[in-house]
Amino acid sequence: MSRRRSFRQALKRAVAERRLLVVPGAYDALSALLIERTGFDTMFIGGFPVAGARYGVPDIGLKGSLVPDANGQQVEGFQIHLGGTLTGGDATGSGFGRKVRGLKATAEELPDYVERVLRRYDAARNAGESFAAWTLRASDEELS
Repeated sequence: MSRRRSFRQALKRAVAERRLLVVPGAYDALSALLIERTGFDTMFIGGFPVAGARYGVPDIGLKGSLVPDANGQQVEGFQIHLGGTLTGGDATGSGFGRKVRGLKATAEELPDYVERVLRRYDAARNAGESFAAWTLRASDEELS
């Protein structure tokens, strides 16, 4: 992971260049990594984003577990659940989202997986369609 500029450094640079500084908020390590990979100059994390995110139902739910890597070795990773809702959007009433059989990623693979599935959603969704609704109609291949 590259070394991020402090907020102070990023703000000084933006003022010197007479441009706006967009400062996205992270609420966990994955969102911080995605912000960094997107190329923002800086980011912030505060108490409310962390606390508030814990009460929501995630579009992409992660369950930590050991998963096989490319060599078949058990490494830290995640089982992935997609499209959680408060209303049981997976049609069973659970609200946990769609579980694609065998959908797992190592911790190292996860950021690339999240980027890939979000790009597929952006390209294939209908106007106004939520991620949860898209996951119900998307093929297993689109969600892999």
